[in-house]
Amino acid sequence: MPDEQKDARGASAEPVQLYRFRVGTSDGRELVSAVAVVDPNASDQNQHDPADSMEELEQKHQTESREHDGDLGRSHQEESQRHADDLAAHHEDISGKHIEAVDAKHEAEATKAETDLKAGHADELERHGKQLDEQHRAEQEKLQAALGEKHQGELQSALAELEKRHVEQLIQRSSERANALRDELARQAEDFAQKPRLEQDFWEKHLAEERQREHELRQNHASEKKQKELQLRDRFEKRLADELGKKRDELLEAKRKHLDDVLAKQREQLAQRLEELKQKQQQARQKLVDELKERGQQEVRMRADALKKRQEDELKKRQELLQRRQKQEKARHEELLKKKDQQQAAPKQAAGGKHR
Repeated sequence: MPDEQKDARGASAEPVQLYRFRVGTSDGRELVSAVAVVDPNASDQNQHDPADSMEELEQKHQTESREHDGDLGRSHQEESQRHADDLAAHHEDISGKHIEAVDAKHEAEATKAETDLKAGHADELERHGKQLDEQHRAEQEKLQAALGEKHQGELQSALAELEKRHVEQLIQRSSERANALRDELARQAEDFAQKPRLEQDFWEKHLAEERQREHELRQNHASEKKQKELQLRDRFEKRLADELGKKRDELLEAKRKHLDDVLAKQREQLAQRLEELKQKQQQARQKLVDELKERGQQEVRMRADALKKRQEDELKKRQELLQRRQKQEKARHEELLKKKDQQQAAPKQAAGGKHR
């Protein structure tokens, strides 16, 4: 009988089925399971396992599904966290480079603005200096002309006064010489009457003496006039030097004060311009930071949504694959149970027939 059963099983034996499962992970790797053996011809001794009943098989499948979903959920969570960390690091790196480039650009703009403004201020100071120098030169020339005119007036007045005094001296001297001559003629009148030649000698001598005295007097007057002119010129030159020096000091002080005022305004303008530029650059930088942050958040959301959709698709496919495998396993199990029932019923039928 066992041989007949053995022959019967050999005649109806089905091939042993071997399974190996390939599972793709979210990071692109592929895992291959161990070989699963399904032997439809196994004896009853090997059929006593947790899957002997449909209820136990269902429990096994539920446990397997929960473990599968849990493992895949943890894998997806780790992948999402890793993806978020990588994306955050990438955004931080990109944002840092953008901000670094903008900071470098702003620094170059500030340096150029400061250089250009300082160059413009230097030109402005030079223009102010030249204008003041021209004004000062004109004022000094005007002062020199006024002092020269005043000197000429003083010189003419002094020379006129000296000339008047010289004329008075000449008149007084002539009057004195005329009186002396009249007295001398009166005293020597008798001698001249007796000796005409003596009178001629007297007049020749008198005229020669008068010419000599007049010449000496004119020389004295010329020397006095020249001395007066030199005295007035020396006084004029000293006054001119003093007045020009005083005027030069006043003009230089006015120039220094004016240029200091201009320089102070330029410094204030430079500080204000650089502060305005700094505020503008800070606003632009903050706007860029906000834009990069918003862009990064949008990209994170888009990437997260895409990753979530891919993970959901992967979960769905894995669940479908698992359900398909479980369905096939359930079908095989039902077939095995059916064959087992048939095999258990066959000896009873044979025993009933022999009894009859």
